[in-house]
Amino acid sequence: MTQQQPIQDAVPPRSVKSSPLLFQAGVFVIIVAATLILFNSWQIWSAHQRDLRSAEHESANLARSLAQHADDTFMQVDGNLLDLTERLQTDGLGPSQLTRLQRVMQTQVGYLPQLHGLFIYDARGRWLATSSGKFIKNANNADRDYFKYHQNRDGGGLYIGKVIRSRTTGDLIIPVSRRFNNPDGSFGGVVLATLYVDYFRQFYDSFALNTDASLNLLLADGTILYRRPYSAASIGKNIAKGVLFSEILPHSEFGNATITSLYDKVERIYGYSRVNRFPLVIAAGLSKRDALADWRTDAGLFAAGGLSLLMILLAMGMVLLRQIKHSMQTEAELMRTRDQLTSINQMLEELALLDGLTGLANRRQFDIALKNELARASRNYRSVALLMLDIDYFKQYNDSYGHVAGDQCLQQIGQTLKGLACRSNDILARYGGEEMGIILPDTDVQGALIFAERVIQAVRDLKIPHQGNPHGIVTISIGICAKVPHMYNDTPISFINEADSALYQAKKKGKNCIYSA
Repeated sequence: MTQQQPIQDAVPPRSVKSSPLLFQAGVFVIIVAATLILFNSWQIWSAHQRDLRSAEHESANLARSLAQHADDTFMQVDGNLLDLTERLQTDGLGPSQLTRLQRVMQTQVGYLPQLHGLFIYDARGRWLATSSGKFIKNANNADRDYFKYHQNRDGGGLYIGKVIRSRTTGDLIIPVSRRFNNPDGSFGGVVLATLYVDYFRQFYDSFALNTDASLNLLLADGTILYRRPYSAASIGKNIAKGVLFSEILPHSEFGNATITSLYDKVERIYGYSRVNRFPLVIAAGLSKRDALADWRTDAGLFAAGGLSLLMILLAMGMVLLRQIKHSMQTEAELMRTRDQLTSINQMLEELALLDGLTGLANRRQFDIALKNELARASRNYRSVALLMLDIDYFKQYNDSYGHVAGDQCLQQIGQTLKGLACRSNDILARYGGEEMGIILPDTDVQGALIFAERVIQAVRDLKIPHQGNPHGIVTISIGICAKVPHMYNDTPISFINEADSALYQAKKKGKNCIYSA
């Protein structure tokens, strides 16, 4: 024993530091840690972008709703003004006519909650009739901007003025006016409708929004008619020098923009829209800070969890490195496990989005793609086409040739469809059984029909024998739904139902044909 011991000690143990496997394991730990860091960062950034997009969609929808409300509100008022103007120019300004008009004006004010009052002034600005029947002694409105506007212009267009304070009630009002002429075409006076600013205040305050949200009704020249949060000092302010009016609106009638407000210096995500028929602009802004409040909380929790996971990973990595010193087999097993996990993940990703038989997108990917494409097309007012196709007499094919041949038939048709796709964003999917779906973005009915003809001819050209089909070969029928989807009325289910109905009509017509809904 004493002679053997020196011999044993003379053989130095292999240095673990010089082991290539140890080096590789160290690199692996670093890569996984870096991947975790990158993945966490990507998740946080992705959530950040998602919340911003959500705020953009919310503000854009809010702006469109407010623009429609403003359009409806002013259109109702303009209709009344046109009626009064026509009556004045037809019946004249006699006492009996004015008395009758006063009753009409009272009725109109009673019907429209936004109306503060209706007034008629002669060519000198003197009061001729009011909806309230009240007159201020020696009152004259020739000094008002709207009166001067119509006095100096021959046209009879609508004029929306800046907010003023009523001389009869003291309320803040928005003047909306039209000119009327004498029989000889000369200036006869002005018909005026006044709208309560409080009407817009009550409507805008009804929206459940965060404190820093801002809703703005503005004239086309940048003058504020109403702003939420309400402040009397903000009424009448002009923001024409801001980014929205100086840089964005000249190039875009509606959309989104992230802007720091000139008024209160709050950075907001704005949805903006011009009102269709009137010189008005709507700007609905959500505070960027508020929009990202939940994201900041979630990002902190996610970062803390990621850091904890990273520490655990590093600790496990150190344990792994120490185990390598004693067992190369353990390290090899871990490598195999990693490879298996990678393979399984890749397989799961493929199974999640691809149909295993045809190689086309599966139903899950089809549903996701259709939902996203309809949302995009409705925002951009672009047409999208959905083709639903079905193999004619496929049950008879299976009965005649067997299910294995049926699967091979589906595979051939699937590969043929893949070869027909010209654009990367076209989606070709196996919807279920022998039914397949094709989503064609930015495609109208004519384009869909052309593509469908290519598909139906390509299947015929395969010349797959089918003794149960009157044509002697495998054929397909196609139903088409192609249009510009409406954001609220057209859903993925309704689109699929329309295409399926068209497919049913194609089958009813004798199969081997195309039918467009």
